[in-house]
This record gives sequence, C-alpha cells and structure tokens, in this order.
Amino acid sequence: MGKLKINSLLLIIGLCSIAAKADNNFTNGQQLVAAGDCISCHTAKDGAPFAGGLKMITPIGAVYSSNITPDKTFGIGNYSYDDFVKAVREGVAKDGRNLYPAMPYTSYAKVTDQDMRMIYDYFMTQVKPVKQANLESDIPWLISMRWPLAVWNEIYLDNNIYQADNSKSEQWNRGAYLVQGLAHCGACHTSRGIGFAEKALDQSDQTYLTGALIDNWYAPDLTENAISGLGNWSKQDIIQFLKTGHNDKNAAFGSMSDVIKK
Repeated sequence: MGKLKINSLLLIIGLCSIAAKADNNFTNGQQLVAAGDCISCHTAKDGAPFAGGLKMITPIGAVYSSNITPDKTFGIGNYSYDDFVKAVREGVAKDGRNLYPAMPYTSYAKVTDQDMRMIYDYFMTQVKPVKQANLESDIPWLISMRWPLAVWNEIYLDNNIYQADNSKSEQWNRGAYLVQGLAHCGACHTSRGIGFAEKALDQSDQTYLTGALIDNWYAPDLTENAISGLGNWSKQDIIQFLKTGHNDKNAAFGSMSDVIKK
C-alpha cells in the first residue's frame, strides 16, 4: 500500500478539536488550553483543575502529573514566561529537572510564540492556585535518574515552531498546526520506537497517526484508510465524535473518554 493520505484529516480533526472544546465566550488563552487538553492529564479523579496527581503508567513505572496552577509553593506561580516556555517546549522545569516525555513537549514545541504567551497568561491570571504537593514517580531508583532525559532530548526533540506549508490552504495549515502541536494527536495515535519516542511527528512519515497501543488500549488509526482508519467518516461524524464521544460508527474508550469528558 502506498503512503496513506491524511491531508484532509489534518484539516478536519484540527478544526474539530477546537470546536469540541472551545466556546465562543472563552478567551483565546482558554481556547488554546482546551485544544491542548491540559486538564485531562493535570487533573486527578475528583481533584482540583490543573492541580496534578493523575497517575500515568509508563513501561518503566508510573509517573504523576504535576501541579500547573499558579500556586507559588507547589505549582508554577514563580515561573516567568521564559521558564514556562522552556518547560512546555523543551521539557525542562524551572529548577532544571528534565520532565518525563509523558508530557508531550515534543508536540508542544510547535506552538507559536503568540499562542504560548496567551496560554501562559491564562494560567497565571485565570486558573485558581491550588496548594497541592506533587507526587514522586514510582519508577525505581537508578532508572528514575533524570539526566538521561537530556540525552533523549538531544536525540528525539525537534523544537522548531510549526512552519506553514505554502502549498496548502490556510485552513489546512491551521488544522495541521493543531493536530501536530497543541492537540498532540500523535502522542497516542502514533506508534513508538526505540527510546519510546514517537516514530513520526507529522504526515511526512507514513506511520503518523496510524494507531498505537497505549495504557493497555489501542488508539486507532486516524488516517484516511477506509478499512482501519477514518476514510468513511464524514466531517459531521468527526465533529459528533469529538463533542459527544460517540457516533453511529464508534464510541470513545480508554484515555480518549477523558479527553472528551474534560
């Protein structure tokens, strides 16, 4: 089979990811945070929004999401804009610790400076600070050391901001920007190789968005493959699925359920 086409899906899924989460009364920063679905990973069950504590299973042990409220003791209240950008785009915290790539900073690296500034302002001015301590990972000592993550970044991190494809429409580029960046669809729907890095970060590689096993469930193919993917889905099918979690073709399950609900 030749290279799978996902061009129109980059447009449709990208635009629908905003439609599914955003409201006309939201500020731009809130819309962007909704598109990035930060709340799903950074909010524990029955926990305060963005206060962290959600357990995430990795092949080497469990990690827990961090408090990203503007609390100055446990959250990011003392982060400057530059500190924030370094964490979100490069996976390096204010204190110099490397973040585990469970945080999809390899995707967020594509976010523009303008959008990053609005996201930062939203967290600092509109999110309620919560005094909740962060939890240590369950990863055993030795393999829990953070310095190898700096090497991982050197090998796998491409921290170039999204560059528009001038051969495509403005709408297509907006969709691609959202899918590859904030929506980080590939973090679940693209298989991983050596070092647990995504095999592809955009449509230039045929493995991009073709499905992957994650947290004991299978994130399905999002390409235009009519058999395994979304080739038979209409734009309305995708809109309905992202807004409600179901349509007449499928229903959300696994981690995607949290994405829809939150």
